[in-house]
Parts: sequence; structure tokens; C-alpha cells
Amino acid sequence: MGKYFSDVVERAIEDLYYCYDNSRAEEAADALACAATDTEEEDGDACYFLARCFSPKCNSWKYHPFQENSGAVYTMLRKGVFLGSAAAVLGALRMDMLTEELRQIMPFSGIRDAWQLVLEKAEDGCGFCQYMIGNTYYYLDIAEIEDRNEGDFDTADEWEQWKKEQISKSIPWYEKAFEGGMGMAGRNLYLYYHDGRGDFIEPDLKKAMEVVQKGARLGYPDWMFDLGHELYYEKNQKEEGLLWVIEAAKQGHLEGWAIAGDAYRYGEGAQQDLPYALECYEKAASAGDDPYALSRAGEMYFKGLGADQDYAKAVRYLEQSYALQKEKAANMDMLGICYLLGYGCSQDARQGKMLLEQSQDTKYKNFGLGKMYTEGIGVAEDIERGVSYLKAAGEYGPAKDALRHYRKKIFGGWKRT
Repeated sequence: MGKYFSDVVERAIEDLYYCYDNSRAEEAADALACAATDTEEEDGDACYFLARCFSPKCNSWKYHPFQENSGAVYTMLRKGVFLGSAAAVLGALRMDMLTEELRQIMPFSGIRDAWQLVLEKAEDGCGFCQYMIGNTYYYLDIAEIEDRNEGDFDTADEWEQWKKEQISKSIPWYEKAFEGGMGMAGRNLYLYYHDGRGDFIEPDLKKAMEVVQKGARLGYPDWMFDLGHELYYEKNQKEEGLLWVIEAAKQGHLEGWAIAGDAYRYGEGAQQDLPYALECYEKAASAGDDPYALSRAGEMYFKGLGADQDYAKAVRYLEQSYALQKEKAANMDMLGICYLLGYGCSQDARQGKMLLEQSQDTKYKNFGLGKMYTEGIGVAEDIERGVSYLKAAGEYGPAKDALRHYRKKIFGGWKRT
């Protein structure tokens, strides 16, 4: 038996919240599922931590391979509460799922009894419990736990002051968990200083930055990425920022490779190296959830930067980026050209027209619309209108080449040569 929970649960906590390893996270979830459904000795705490796996808001690492399932969350929380897991009670309260039914079936006289059990583990050094106790103060769940309300105070100001004091009590708990190995414990600590809390807490950007720096020094890849991003883009400390994001990327925070891609593409913070820039973008894009990296990789293949021009690869990356952001996606003009002209994909003039019209005004958009109207691709041919678009594309080579096929008539208008 572990010190604070069962062996299975303590191992799962370590693999889910004290490291950044997807394979270990998957194994932890499988182990929790077995412990939660063991017919001989069902583990209520395992039910709670398994519920967290189904709730994206509770995932500690953006790359964890779990899928949202609100039904499973409630089912596991209910079972955990029924089996007497104090953590499940506080977790259900925090997730706004502590229904009247759950309150009736929990084997505690009240929420405070469950909170007291978690508090004892926190005081004894359990990092996850320290994080939970911090949350009860930060989100003011403590008001319900202590059964306090405005009517208990002589004035509204005293009630507000009490809430402010409770929120501030979250800080030492978050700090202990953060310094003890729980990178995610720094999230609310950062928000406390960066955003403040309404009328209760004023923002303190200096301390917020200190939280980021501390997380990076402690070796948490998400915090190394945040620090690197801040230094590279906001502080213009390119070289130092690049070092941090690459270290984060090497430890699994793939978004860091996108920043490295920018550095090596434009020679800002590193010597320009287009093939390596493309390699970095593709590493970031491999997660499939980074529209910026996907669009950059697609753009480079479209233009033939860092590798031979490859429209098929360009389409593959640009389609993924568009699927994530739709009309807000970058480089829709390039994807539109590919669809319109059948570059690297089956020709789809209708989709190409839609993407070109949705995209921002660029030389690529103007070239695409110019080709569309001069050649009547998916629209009625209108050479004059098409030529105006091709001219608007400026010095873009393909547009200049296309213009050579048209000349103005003596009495006005344009014709194909």
C-alpha cells in the first residue's frame, strides 16, 4: 500500500502529473481502469483519477492521448464518491458535479470531512493533495466546505475580505506542489499573479514571470516552452528564447519546434537553414493539432523552400491546418490554388474558389483568382477581370507568366494571344 493512496493510484499520479510521457500516461490510465473495476476490491481513488483522464480540463499535459467523455467522468466520480474517496468528493465539487445524489451516497457527514482527509495528506507532503487544497481556496470552494456565506458577516466588505484571504491561502499550497514536482500546480499560481482575481487580487506581472522562470528552472517542458516563447517573441531575446523552446521540444513539447522553425527560416536567433526549418515545422506538425506549424510546413512545400516543391505534401499540411481553423487558417490562398488548378490533389474548382475568396489579399490570392477568371475555371470566363487580378499579383512569377498570354485589344478589352 502506498503512503497516501493505493500502489496503483500513487504510480498513476506519478505517471500522469509528475512526468511528461504519453506512453506512461496511457499505461497509468489502463491500470486505473483495472483498479476501478476490480470486482473484488474496487478502488474509489482510482475511479477519481480515471475520471480526470476523461476530462480535458484536468489533463496535466496538452499531449496526453485522452478523449473527452463527460458521461464517463460522472460515472467514475459517482463510483469514487460511493466508495468513499475523499479526493473524488472534492474533485466532483470542483468539476461542479457534486449533485444531490452524490451528496446522499457519500459516506461522509459532509464535504468538510472529505476535505479534512485530503488536508491531512497535503500537510504530510502529498503534492497532489496540496494542489487540491490549493484549488479549494483559489476557487473559493472553501466557502461551501466551511458553510460560509455573506449572512455570516456583519458587512459586505467583511465578506469580501474573507474571500480575499481565502484565495490568498492557495499560494503556499500551490508553491509546495509546484516545487515538489507537479508542473501543473503552477498554472493557477501563474494566473493568480498574471490575471488577478476580479476585485480580490491585483495582477502582479513581475511575480507571474517569476513563476514561469521557476517552472523552467525546475525542468518542466511546458514552462520551458512558455519562457522561451516569452523571450523569443515578447522580449526579443531570440538566442536565449530559442534554447529554452528547443529544450522543451526535445522533452516532448512539440510546439517548441514551430518556434525553432521560425528561427532557422528567418535567421533570427540562429543561422538561417531552410531545410532544418522545414524539419522543425514538420516535427511540430506531427502532433496534428498545431495549425501554425501545419500551415508553415505546407507553405514551404508549396514554395519549394528547404525542399523541392511538392504540392501533394503542401496540400496535406494545409488541409490539416484548415480543418483546425477553417476561415481563420493561414495560407488558404495557397490551398485554394492547389484545389483550383489540381496541384497535388484532385481538381475542385468550387472549393478552390471558396478558399481564395475567403483568404486575405495576397499575391497568391490574386494569381488564383486571375487564373480562375481568365480561363473560366468554375466560373464564366471574364478575361478582363482575370487580368486585373493577375496584375494585382505584382511581381509574382507565375502571374507574370500568365499575363504574357493576354493582350489588350485596339478598341479596349483583353484577348488571349
